[in-house]
Amino acid sequence: MVKKIIAVLILVILPVMLLADVLLFDDQLEPADAELSKELKEFQSDSEKLDQKIEELRKIACKTGANAGSKQNLAAFLMRKLVLNRDRSFETNENMVIEAADLVPGHPVIETFWGDMLYHSGDFEKSLSHFENALYKTPDNIKLVAKCGLAALQLMQYEKALGYFSTAMENEPDSFFLLFSAGRCNYELKYFEEAIELWEKAAKIARNEREQMAVENAIKAAKEMLASTEGSTKEENQRFVIHFAGNSQNDLGEIAFDTLDEVFFQVTDSLSYSPDVKINVVFFLTEEYYKINKDWSAGAAQGIQIMIPLKSGYKNTEYVKGLLAHEFTHTIIHLKTNNRCPLWLNEGLAQYHEFQASNGSPEEMRYDYQSIYQNEFVEKQNFVKLRDVPSYIGGGSHLDVSKGYIASYLAVRCMADFYGESSFDAVLSALGQGKSIDEAMVEATGKNMEDFEDEFENWLRNL
Repeated sequence: MVKKIIAVLILVILPVMLLADVLLFDDQLEPADAELSKELKEFQSDSEKLDQKIEELRKIACKTGANAGSKQNLAAFLMRKLVLNRDRSFETNENMVIEAADLVPGHPVIETFWGDMLYHSGDFEKSLSHFENALYKTPDNIKLVAKCGLAALQLMQYEKALGYFSTAMENEPDSFFLLFSAGRCNYELKYFEEAIELWEKAAKIARNEREQMAVENAIKAAKEMLASTEGSTKEENQRFVIHFAGNSQNDLGEIAFDTLDEVFFQVTDSLSYSPDVKINVVFFLTEEYYKINKDWSAGAAQGIQIMIPLKSGYKNTEYVKGLLAHEFTHTIIHLKTNNRCPLWLNEGLAQYHEFQASNGSPEEMRYDYQSIYQNEFVEKQNFVKLRDVPSYIGGGSHLDVSKGYIASYLAVRCMADFYGESSFDAVLSALGQGKSIDEAMVEATGKNMEDFEDEFENWLRNL
């Protein structure tokens, strides 16, 4: 399950990231002509006059034999228009940045701005590529180093991100943002002592109460994880790193990797996404798990980490397989969508794969859901609107929580019935590109959410 929608540490990190010292859209491309440089500064808002100037410069730059200076002049004015319209969608601005890049190929300012646009739209993979292109041309640009680190962090490429942040800290050792971000990378890589050390330095230079609270909570989480995994054993293969608490390796060692490999191929094939990072799986002693995850859950997914409490029944391969499939699905969705997936779809897909793994069929739901499903959905036809799923799952009675999960699962089954499992890839890919759930559903099913809700209810009535 995605406890409280997002795991505790992510809730701690996000407010701080909003205060990051790495600014987007702050670089300027200067015209080659000094007089035009003065004129460019006069344009402080988008206007018809700016468009006219761009057209004037475009005619000059497009003439046969036009020199590099005239092309840079046009590119500079195009970039100013982009800066003034930076809040528009990436698709709206894309042709303009491509035109500028064609005029002055490989210019680090244009590459940086292109990366900024993509980062702002949520396409962190392409954003990182452009930041790295710019950094290749300007290797001493510490601001760019930090941007590369931030994009890699969003992609959960923690080793790469840590390398960039460490380089930046050599020049800015007292940057709260860099200390906090490097600590985050160490935390995700299970270097808890290093994370604590960096965060304790950050705590001393926090600039406001919000940052202070964030870093204190992060230190607390790292110390709890350090205490909970102390004395654990670790094994890894090409896809997973498994941490076994206590003597759990004796119970789980033989089945853990085989089970994870089965789950890996089931989920990645279905969702058409294979991670390029290793996934951490931590089996906790039960009491230690609930110190970290205060609310009840059978397991939790946080970034590229899956956390499972050790309970009786773990020698039952089917139970383990279903549980790991559920949490691994959350991890893949997080990676594929850059954490942009609505709760109903996230939980619905996780259960779909859980039931497939544990029961051999995605249509055979959990036994404890069957009576609720029969009574509430089949007999009473008390359906749950998908937009209301967060309120059902986030609080209320056990019945309401269960209904929220069941509705999510059934909605995904409905998608599979009408549009096939390929629709899962289509909707998640669109979400990963920064599109809304309405836009993503149209791409995947041809229907927006309102129309899909109607189709879903009709499907439920005929079950």
